[in-house]
Amino acid sequence: MHIFYLLVLITLPEIARAATPTTPAGTLFQTAWALMVVIGLILALYGLSKKRFFLKKSGSHIINIVEVRPVHPKSSLTLIEVRGQEYLLGIGPNSIHLLAELNQTPAVQKQQSADFSSLLAEHS
Repeated sequence: MHIFYLLVLITLPEIARAATPTTPAGTLFQTAWALMVVIGLILALYGLSKKRFFLKKSGSHIINIVEVRPVHPKSSLTLIEVRGQEYLLGIGPNSIHLLAELNQTPAVQKQQSADFSSLLAEHS
């Protein structure tokens, strides 16, 4: 199916050259048609690039970036998760420093995942 579209796009300029328009409306139509072909090619390339990038993102990730907070124009605090363990990194222009390992106990994880009404019932 893609080959058919490619053949149509290749032969259209030849058809347009064979029938030279002599009226302003014909010139306008030819210009509009050429513009639509160019926009179509741009959209097709954009779609292919998105599809290609989505294919790279599939699969399991061991390292996930949870949050990034800029501190200065060239430095930031970054919270990452590696195999269930969270780390706080300080990232500068020339270095990366481990600031803290954030260990969460199962009780803290349970408390964070619980909704407000269950927490209120538990503590009252």
